[in-house]
Amino acid sequence: MPAYAYQIIVMGSKDDRLSMLKNSVEDRAAELGIDPDKIVYLDSDDTYNRNFPALGIYFGNRSKIVPDVIERLIQDSIVIAPVVSDITMVSQEIPEELSHINAIPCSNSGDNIARLASLVFETFRLLRKERGIFISYRRKGSQSLANKLYDELDKRGFDVFIDTRSVPPAADFQAELWHRMSDVDTIVLIDTPGFREGRWTKAELAQANLLGIQTLHLLWPGQKEDSKYAFSHFVTLQPSDFKGSSPGRGATITQDAINAICRLAEELRAQAMALRHAHLVDNFCDAARDLAFIPSVQPERWISVALPKGKSLAVVPAVGRPTSDRINTIFDSISEHKAAGAPIWVIYDSRGLHENWVKHLNWLDSHLPIRTLSVAHVPEALKEFSK
Repeated sequence: MPAYAYQIIVMGSKDDRLSMLKNSVEDRAAELGIDPDKIVYLDSDDTYNRNFPALGIYFGNRSKIVPDVIERLIQDSIVIAPVVSDITMVSQEIPEELSHINAIPCSNSGDNIARLASLVFETFRLLRKERGIFISYRRKGSQSLANKLYDELDKRGFDVFIDTRSVPPAADFQAELWHRMSDVDTIVLIDTPGFREGRWTKAELAQANLLGIQTLHLLWPGQKEDSKYAFSHFVTLQPSDFKGSSPGRGATITQDAINAICRLAEELRAQAMALRHAHLVDNFCDAARDLAFIPSVQPERWISVALPKGKSLAVVPAVGRPTSDRINTIFDSISEHKAAGAPIWVIYDSRGLHENWVKHLNWLDSHLPIRTLSVAHVPEALKEFSK
């Protein structure tokens, strides 16, 4: 058994982008509670192990050399991420064999390295592929910035929730708001003068704190940090971050400031996922130990439980809103690891979920070889194994 668990096959140009990626991956692994030594970087002429998760990264260059390993990676259905210096350079930097794959623009200055690092963990199923983000703002004074952030985050692959674009007509606004918020990784909060006094603002922040969602808290020039916002990462916007007239009076934010905000949102996403995942793990393990069961958190971040009479249970914490696609992905990823015949549970936090969604999950339980369970109902469900 090798010491590593995850493989990154590096192809193409080994320039500054590779060293920046390694640093970003190491930081992200630490945030997620994953041993960085479990991730190994292989050269294109190294032999990778098909029994362990793998990702190929091709750093584009003008020579467009095609290593032999590319054909093997394609045949083994291993994800390959082409990386270009600029999105306009695909034809100049990426070989024909990879031209059908969407490329990720990453310059030597570090732009989009955080996104590439996220892709690493998403491919290894250590970070979910859904990239929900919620923008909270006061329309008076910050509508322009909210719209700009929506467009920029959307371009970077986030599923962005903003009230003026995301809530359908005739929907129950509050129910839809809480339902969507339960599935986001991060909230971008635009704190302008008067923002904190708003009725919806207070409700959104209370709900975010309840769910343990991390907040990228943008402080408008002149606004101060407030310790009441427990899960906030504060960023103070400066007048120099805007161009034109004074902020709030027709000024527009600079592209450099927008890029920095989007980069921080990407980095904060891993921290948010780690904390919400830990909440599910801790609550489940406490409930299991209270019944004298023995839970063990596995390196792949699922939980095995030793039950009476030599039986076992496999439990997968799911951050956010379980969907049929996610449940299927979980089933595929865990089936080969669990003991034969062991039931599989997917545990989730039901707070904020729409009642109809919970009913849908209960209906799925009767049709799938896997059970979804609110973490609040875990103690009662575990008692079934004590009978």
